[in-house]
Amino acid sequence: MDEADILGDRIGIMKGGKVVALGSPIFLKSTFGAGYNLIMVKSSSEPNTKIMPFLQQHLNDSGVKKQSEIQQEMSVIIPSRCAQSFPNFFKEFDANLAGLVIQSYGITLSTLEEVFLKVGNLDDKKAPGLD
Repeated sequence: MDEADILGDRIGIMKGGKVVALGSPIFLKSTFGAGYNLIMVKSSSEPNTKIMPFLQQHLNDSGVKKQSEIQQEMSVIIPSRCAQSFPNFFKEFDANLAGLVIQSYGITLSTLEEVFLKVGNLDDKKAPGLD
């Protein structure tokens, strides 16, 4: 999937012998992806109750969802619509890392693998991107 993401100008995804999604990797990720994956390394292995209220408040979006929290790692999905808030949000986030009990973090766009799995689970309706 990583090679297709890097090398592919247009990628087609088939289901049941029919093309159900077609477009550039960026188009497919923005259309079918969950948004952004924020992965944080916590300072403690205890459950973190501070981060979700902080994210929802500072991103002004209740669509921010915790994906997993295992030991000292926590993963959160941030909807794409929040991207316009990122410059101000990350300034505030960086300033509050210690108070949120976070050591470090990274953020990525949905992967092409996540898109492939999501498209594979779509109903048999016509998917966006095919005209």
